[in-house]
Amino acid sequence: MLTDIYVIDYVLKDLEGAKDRLDRIFGTEPLWLDPEMVPGAEFTAMYYQLPGNGERSHALGLFQSGSGAIECDTDRVFLIGIMCDDLPATMREIADRGLTFLHDEPERYAVGESNTLGALHGLEIFIARHDPGGDRKAREMMFTKDGSSDFGDETQGGLLRGVVGIDLVVNDFEAAVDTYRKVFGAQPADTTKRTGEAGIVSAHFAAPGGGRGIREMGIFAVDRSQTPGPFAERLSGILRQRGEGVFRIDFLVTDLAAMQAKFAERGLCPTDGDALVFEDINGADLRFVAERARAEPGRVEG
Repeated sequence: MLTDIYVIDYVLKDLEGAKDRLDRIFGTEPLWLDPEMVPGAEFTAMYYQLPGNGERSHALGLFQSGSGAIECDTDRVFLIGIMCDDLPATMREIADRGLTFLHDEPERYAVGESNTLGALHGLEIFIARHDPGGDRKAREMMFTKDGSSDFGDETQGGLLRGVVGIDLVVNDFEAAVDTYRKVFGAQPADTTKRTGEAGIVSAHFAAPGGGRGIREMGIFAVDRSQTPGPFAERLSGILRQRGEGVFRIDFLVTDLAAMQAKFAERGLCPTDGDALVFEDINGADLRFVAERARAEPGRVEG
């Protein structure tokens, strides 16, 4: 059974060059991953810790392109990690729905075991189970550049609650919905009316975890039978330039005005309105939203 989405990973062409702006957005220092986390692999990666470690998504990972097997032509989100309570059983459940894992058996790493479904509509689905105490051990394998474990206040003074939504843009809406129905073992909600954009169709799956963190994952596509609005035109451009994949991540904040003031103190000027938006930050919009009513996607079963 899937239990929660615990990490979102990017691949970047210039990891060091991205760091200053990301530090100011998240208000913390990143933690750099000890390569011994995955023995035998060669990579450079840093993680921004997010609120709710142990109950909701706890980190955004950023990998340097060219390190190990991770390559990119443009910066992008390339992977989400989903935790489960029993990896062999979860593999059987998902395989029974018609999806194929890349490895016949789980693979070991420093704090648990994992397997992957590979890239599904531009996003790799990585499923893992940590050993008892694995979360603590993983944190002990990450430090700031100066060797400290003190990376700052990931809640930004209590304003930031964490990631609540991940949105993908796809070419074939029905095929993508069918694929992620097999991943999550549940039906999505048709959210086209909620999205309310001309020339767009959308559906949202409830994320595993019962709302304790990332609440939903959206699938968006351009409806070419309609006259496109500005959002549809933008998503068409993203598909042409980068192909399918994550185009937006939503962060929940407790006070939008206070969050905007904090960003301004750091020299950041997101677009504002019903949300604070940093467009195309290393391949995805970062949207900071206040608590609001949402349509309830169907409960995730698997």
